[in-house]
Amino acid sequence: MMFTKIAIIGTGNVGTWLFKTLQNQSNLQIVSISSRKIETLPKNFDLYIFALKDDIYETVLQQISFKMPHAVHTSGSLSQNILAPFAEKVGVVYPYQTIREEKGEKEKGEGRKQKPYQSTPQPPPAGEKGFRLTSPLTGETDPCLSPAGGGLRGWKKCEIPICIEASDPTFEDTLLQWGSSIFDTVDKVNEKQRSAMHLAAVFANNFTNAMYEVAYQIFKENNLDWSLIFPLLEHTLEKAKCNAPHSVQTGPAVRNDISIMGKHCNALQDKDLKRLYLLVSKIIQQQNKFIS
Repeated sequence: MMFTKIAIIGTGNVGTWLFKTLQNQSNLQIVSISSRKIETLPKNFDLYIFALKDDIYETVLQQISFKMPHAVHTSGSLSQNILAPFAEKVGVVYPYQTIREEKGEKEKGEGRKQKPYQSTPQPPPAGEKGFRLTSPLTGETDPCLSPAGGGLRGWKKCEIPICIEASDPTFEDTLLQWGSSIFDTVDKVNEKQRSAMHLAAVFANNFTNAMYEVAYQIFKENNLDWSLIFPLLEHTLEKAKCNAPHSVQTGPAVRNDISIMGKHCNALQDKDLKRLYLLVSKIIQQQNKFIS
């Protein structure tokens, strides 16, 4: 069985991205429904994909007046069982990627130079809409959708890992077959593995991006061109792809360079950042089996 009628519930970043991605598939009827208008959800569809904030699932689901044949959600942390009372077969279609709508607005990074070695295709031009797909490891942007029409730019399939989980083997195989017709990488993962992936992404992507912001502010305060750090970020990612990260760790902490660490702490005016610097330095030393 392949799905021919799909309803996407949720019009946020993930829901809108999925809708625009699936729009490019032939022989598929697809609708997008806001969670605020759940009463308009059609009854005769094959698959219902919920792309909602985790804390509103129960409220939205309880407003559905019929039992769905197949329902999945896109959350990295919720159990598929949250859908069980409302559908015959349930599962998860989890895109392992940070997806954020790009509206062409300049943010804090205004004025940053773009180097030719950056990933291609390039982000949507200013004033055009598209999506930025951000690597869980680096925060590096790779737009999957074209700015204007929402079509895939340069790819027959969307190069985003998709994690599949389902309530029974038959439905799981159906989801796997369907997902593989659209996405390049589709893997079966269980609930524990998916939760672990989500936790790992918080460290590798969300926390890393927060560290980027600290570095960006240091550059800004010292009138430095932010693009100077780009080769360092690229090189760090390339090493992490090929090695256990702790084995290629560099910097004063792994060298136990006390004088440099003290100098860095003195340069930080924010007390929380001082504590963070010392805590992360300690973690680096523990990861490398070196404790001063």
